[in-house]
Amino acid sequence: MPQLPYRALRIVLRVFSILVAVGSLLMIFGSEPVVVRIFMRPPKGEVSTLLLFVLKEMGGIALMLSVLFWWASRDPVRNVAIVDALIVGLCILSVTPLLSLGMLPIRAVYPAYLIWGRSVVRLAIAALLYWLRPREVHWKPGGF
Repeated sequence: MPQLPYRALRIVLRVFSILVAVGSLLMIFGSEPVVVRIFMRPPKGEVSTLLLFVLKEMGGIALMLSVLFWWASRDPVRNVAIVDALIVGLCILSVTPLLSLGMLPIRAVYPAYLIWGRSVVRLAIAALLYWLRPREVHWKPGGF
């Protein structure tokens, strides 16, 4: 059973799980008008059939991640690898939009301050998860 100090981590992981599940279900079952509304009304040519297809595929992957976060929230000490992967993933996801900002003409679709703000929020959540992650080492020699 998880110890009391990891209660905050369990709550954060469950909130992440629910948010990712809702987002992934929107990606899987959302039609073109829903996607256009979520993406803040991009130009009509930007939303193609290929984008909708890839969005539904990514929704499946996100739903899988949601299940992993839910399972990790039940026992964070045993599933510390999932928590570490979430921290690393958030760090990577905070850098990639900034690379896109420099390499692509994305400012026509999204304001730069929204991209920077998302990156800062993701780094802050990664720092919070790093601070909350289990640090105990339960090592036993094999075969004894």
